[in-house]
Amino acid sequence: MLSSPDLDLQLPARWEAISSAWEPCQAALRRAGLSEEEGYALAMAGQELLENAVKYGDVSGRRPLRLALQIRDDEVTIEVECGVGADAAHLQQFDRTIQWLRGFQDPFEAYVERLKQVSAESYRTGQSGLGLARIVYEARCLVDFYVDEAGVMAVSAVYLRPVGRA
Repeated sequence: MLSSPDLDLQLPARWEAISSAWEPCQAALRRAGLSEEEGYALAMAGQELLENAVKYGDVSGRRPLRLALQIRDDEVTIEVECGVGADAAHLQQFDRTIQWLRGFQDPFEAYVERLKQVSAESYRTGQSGLGLARIVYEARCLVDFYVDEAGVMAVSAVYLRPVGRA
C-alpha cells in the first residue's frame, strides 16, 4: 500500500467504473508537471491495471477497487488494489507473465513478442497478457504485485522519471 498518495480513488469493482479514474489521474499528473505524453501513458497504465482488477479480481462487491498514484521527483507509482478473485494457478500465471516481461532488455521487444503470441493463439482463455505488455512498453513502467495476508492483491506500475528533465 502506498503511503501518502497524491491521488487515492475508491471505485466499485465494475467495468463501468473504470473510466471515471481517467480524468483524476490526468489532472494529478498535470499538476505534478509531467508532459502530456507521460500523463497519457500513465493514465493508460492505470486503466489497464483497473481492467485487470475487474477481470481477475474478486468483484463480488465486498471490496472496492483502490487506485493510488504517488508522484515523486524521480518516479511515479500507480498501484491498484483488489480482492483476490483468482485461484493459485492464476496468480502463478500472472507472476510468470510479469517475470517474462522483465526478461526483455527492450520493452518494445516484449510488446512485439506478446502481439505475435496473441495473434497466433485463440482467445479462448480471455487472458492475453497484452495489457501488462502495454504498460511495460507504452508507459515505460516496471510492473510488480503482491498479495497480503488479508487476500488483497496490489499491482503496481512504476515509471522512472528521466533525469535532467526540465
